[in-house]
Amino acid sequence: MRMLENDENCQNVLKNALLKVSVDTMAITALPLDCWLKERLKKWVQLSGHEGTIVPATNQTLWKKQPADNVIEAKAYEKIMKDSALKGMTPKYYKEIEHKNESFIEIQDLLADFPNTSSRAIMDIKIGSRTFLESEVANSSKRKDLYKKMVDIDPNEPTEEEKAEEAITKLRYMQFRERESSSASLGFRIEAAQLPGGKLQKSFKKVKTADNVLQTLKEFLGDRVEKASKELEQRLREMRTSIENSTFFKSHEVVGSSILIIYDEEKSGAWMIDFAKSKQVPEDIQLNHRREWEVGNHEDGYLHGLDNLIDVSLI
Repeated sequence: MRMLENDENCQNVLKNALLKVSVDTMAITALPLDCWLKERLKKWVQLSGHEGTIVPATNQTLWKKQPADNVIEAKAYEKIMKDSALKGMTPKYYKEIEHKNESFIEIQDLLADFPNTSSRAIMDIKIGSRTFLESEVANSSKRKDLYKKMVDIDPNEPTEEEKAEEAITKLRYMQFRERESSSASLGFRIEAAQLPGGKLQKSFKKVKTADNVLQTLKEFLGDRVEKASKELEQRLREMRTSIENSTFFKSHEVVGSSILIIYDEEKSGAWMIDFAKSKQVPEDIQLNHRREWEVGNHEDGYLHGLDNLIDVSLI
């Protein structure tokens, strides 16, 4: 995409446009994209997920690309917005959007309230002890490609039978991957972080124990460790209470979701994000998000992970 060379010209275009268009109604097409993105991308980052699937839309919102003919996340956000127990615990959801034959949802950009990139830090924590939907591992056929992936990570992992067949099921592979991180043991794992000044960190494979997590959080919070840790602990406890009282969580398995932690020199916060794998369970099932998963019970370990995150973040 072409970017304008003249920053001053960009600033003037943005200033004039913002005088005419309100934040809540402004569409991404309301401004010249080169100007808009040039200014927004200076202070914005996508920590995880496929690159380019999330883009700034206005100075307070972003667009998140949705798979073709897939409305799972949009429907999840619609239900969350109606769940009073979860008010303020997730980004605000605005609407679904069709643009150039592609689908997006428009949601609140949480980074907009933390514009100072020199002092701002962000961490994405994948929450839950199960990171896959039951439907994703229903196929019991064995695959050689997954066996190869497992061996590339740990040559000593396969059993003698698996070595002979050189193939494993997707369930076997996914559970192996969860044990390789802290997802299986703690119910969460650190996915990525951006430190003050913009330095990105995406390698947290060795962060597996509570002590590892504690040390990583201390390093992440840096000079703000004393104040921010207390603020974040309180926020996570409020989040836990909200989930325990939530009608949405009682009736939905929430897989692949994250808790996004943000802080700067003045404040800190945490929000639940990513609901693309949120599935309503049968009416006769009520989830508590702490029970161990068995095929058919739909438990995801969300609260189990949040309990442990609160425990290890007591700094």
